[in-house]
Amino acid sequence: MRARQSTVLVVEDDETVAEIYRLALERAGYEVVVARDGIECLEKAAASRPDLIFLDIRMPRMDGIEALRLLAERSDLETMPVVMLSNFDDPALVKAARDLGAKEYLVKAGLNPAELPNVVSRWLGRPVDR
Repeated sequence: MRARQSTVLVVEDDETVAEIYRLALERAGYEVVVARDGIECLEKAAASRPDLIFLDIRMPRMDGIEALRLLAERSDLETMPVVMLSNFDDPALVKAARDLGAKEYLVKAGLNPAELPNVVSRWLGRPVDR
């Protein structure tokens, strides 16, 4: 019997970037849910119960740091691993994200989207399906 497919929530306000990330993760066998801002992140995290969240920082309506803070406060969502994906390599943002429980902070400019499945695998402890 095949193991349950892992679900990844990608929170990204740039539609093109979100689509690139979604395709890279789906090719590796992950189910992908996309949210456009922090408010959608909270709604979709509660509804889809993802195994991991990739969370952007600068977004409309609610930024990623606030969404991360609210995720950490909810007992039903606090254990979901969150990896920050941002264009901003600001030490203060990195510290804020780490202090709120982010597992990793990746800068988009230095990331090949094809590496995303390996990041998921690293935090879930499951091999990547290829």
